[in-house]
Amino acid sequence: MLNSPAINKLGKYPQDERYLTIGISSVTRPSGEVYLIETVKGLFGNFQEEEMKDIHLVIFLADFEEAKKTTLLSRLSYEFRKYVDQGFLHVIFAPQNYYPPLTNMKIKFGDSQRRIFWRSKLVVDFSFIMCYCRYLSKYYLHLEDDVIPTPSLYPKLRDFIASQKKPWPMLDASYMGHVAKVYRNVDLENIATFFFLLYDEMPVDWLIVRWRQIKYHDSFILPPASLFQHIGNSSSFVENKFSYKSKEKYFDPYDIKYRGLNPPATIYTSMKAEEGTKSEHAYTKGIGFFRASGVKKDDYVTITFTPAVRVRQVFVDTGALEANDDRLKSGVLQASYLISDESPEKWTEFETVGDFELGKVKVLLNSDRKVTCLKIVVSATQDKWLFLREIDVWRA
Repeated sequence: MLNSPAINKLGKYPQDERYLTIGISSVTRPSGEVYLIETVKGLFGNFQEEEMKDIHLVIFLADFEEAKKTTLLSRLSYEFRKYVDQGFLHVIFAPQNYYPPLTNMKIKFGDSQRRIFWRSKLVVDFSFIMCYCRYLSKYYLHLEDDVIPTPSLYPKLRDFIASQKKPWPMLDASYMGHVAKVYRNVDLENIATFFFLLYDEMPVDWLIVRWRQIKYHDSFILPPASLFQHIGNSSSFVENKFSYKSKEKYFDPYDIKYRGLNPPATIYTSMKAEEGTKSEHAYTKGIGFFRASGVKKDDYVTITFTPAVRVRQVFVDTGALEANDDRLKSGVLQASYLISDESPEKWTEFETVGDFELGKVKVLLNSDRKVTCLKIVVSATQDKWLFLREIDVWRA
């Protein structure tokens, strides 16, 4: 059935298993706005050619009205044909008989019949695309159709997956609702069946939480910052208005600019980290970011080099694009230097080499001296969180 031309509208059903499948279920907005094209362009513009060999992108056009589906299908074919020909992009329809009854459903939560129809169909849409994608890869990333990705998405996502030290039911690649969730493909058939059986019971984001609790009794597993930003201003359901315009507060809009340049170091902090983040995340490549609460005067982060290194420049950035209040309001950067090569255990006292301004500090150091340790010191108690985005060190 999945090989049927009635389902596969652009591209054939994939025969090769890859590392990741990205699935997007899309319907036309009542307002006429189309976010899907921008979302797809954002993904294609993000991936390197070699990365695409590890990924399938499956778009499910889920409107019931044929005219709406065929219009968007033609546009996707025109703009992204080369990705179809490369076996990267697949566009699918669902047969009408896949859907259970979507009328005269029981009223729950005070929802109108229109809302019950909309949310129930959305659950079945999720079920169908998960069934289609279940054998295509090792991992499955389910996206909404109105998002943009962080730069260097693929290495950040792989690092996020690889960083998990215990079994997980799903990973939350964004902080909002069901904007972006990562699943293991071996679980997709069970999840799809769960959704299909309970399609008219509750909204899909509630079902996602219930499935996680029933299956694993686990909590959310979040990256230090969201890997996707929500860009849509209108919902596929006309009654959803103001709440739909929410944006990710901790979106990662930055590329991995200085990958591999930071010399090896041991990172330590006196601050209490938010679950899922560590101080070394702001220093090492990949997912980046460290977030702490209850930050007090004289709290610190140290970066200790063994052996000591000659440093030309240091840059530290705090705060996030839409969380500017979480920058370091008052702080200094200090350095301790090696006294002599013959006595690597002997360091100078810490010297202040720069002051934070608007959450940032950038300093040039005397490269004639070897740095043993850098220290970020909080000068005044924070009334907000501290979001340590990036620590960059350039060798001389």
